[in-house]
Amino acid sequence: MLKQYEVDPKSTGVKQPPVDVNRIDWATIEKEWGITRDELEKSGALNQMIYNRKSPQLFTLKPDFGGVLFEMEAKLSFRTNPDGSFSLIPHPVKRAPKLDQEYKGIKFTDDDKAQLRKTGNLGRIVELADTQTGEVKKCLVSIDRLTNEIESIPVAEAFIKPKVANIDLTMSQINFLKTGGTIKEQFIQLPDGRQFTADLQYSACKREVEFVNSDYYRNKQAQENKREDGLDERWHNADGSIKRLEHWCKLPLSPQQQADYLAGKQVLVGESKDRYGHDCTIYFQYNKEKNAPETTRVYPDRDKVVGVAEEHKTQVAVNNDGKTNEATKGLKEPLTTGQTGPKDEQQKKAQQKPKGPKV
Repeated sequence: MLKQYEVDPKSTGVKQPPVDVNRIDWATIEKEWGITRDELEKSGALNQMIYNRKSPQLFTLKPDFGGVLFEMEAKLSFRTNPDGSFSLIPHPVKRAPKLDQEYKGIKFTDDDKAQLRKTGNLGRIVELADTQTGEVKKCLVSIDRLTNEIESIPVAEAFIKPKVANIDLTMSQINFLKTGGTIKEQFIQLPDGRQFTADLQYSACKREVEFVNSDYYRNKQAQENKREDGLDERWHNADGSIKRLEHWCKLPLSPQQQADYLAGKQVLVGESKDRYGHDCTIYFQYNKEKNAPETTRVYPDRDKVVGVAEEHKTQVAVNNDGKTNEATKGLKEPLTTGQTGPKDEQQKKAQQKPKGPKV
């Protein structure tokens, strides 16, 4: 059913100009896939897609094939048609990457498969044959971690910015990354204040340098910070009590915010930006199960937040204090941060469903 939307491998090897959003038939896309321009813009995906990339996140599509309505999760991209128009192309989620099958003329070794499963990137240059022209090019190969789709890019087309997060790359490092090489154990600091250690590697799927193996360094650091009682000394005092924090995500905490955190309450930290530069509201709270603080990010425009005070008050009142909210009293699930009404069509139906005596 999706064969007609398959991307021609030949066309992906040619650098395409940015997509002209004004030449996209948005009405047809909404009719065929159930996705709107507004959704793509608010999610930040459109900014990626107009530069001939896939959306960084998955979307739920509801295509109609022969009168039968399907639902599927997929990343999205645009395809340039011969007449200059653009089509929306879905990249559906596969159960697993097909590493045992031949890919553009090569077979992955056991070491290749292990490397792809570990980091998502092959980590070396391979010569791949264009399925349409037969031309052989030196390429980098990666797996899309969300869709399990195997992708490649010719080394000649791989562009690496000289600065990644807080790291300034030398030409020697850039050339090394273009061979599939890994720059080990780098301290990363993101614009939203997050800090962690990770390796750098080029991703053929993202078309940029990405952070890999961060879980390994995080677990290693956690083990080093663990005391005899198993608690992390970053978040606990010598007696095991919760440590007072003066900042979170680079935002200062007032004495009242600090006190609320120590009391186990969810704390509104303030307004900031995520790693993609999107505006968001940051909350954090001590998680007793994880014995560590946990961050929650809320996107006002995306999540239809009415106001900071109201969003916090409604959620706590309904979920924690047993209060009733007329707009959500028919819902079985607890409210999420910022929710003051049904958050999707399914919840709207549940809220509107008439209640009556059992027959």
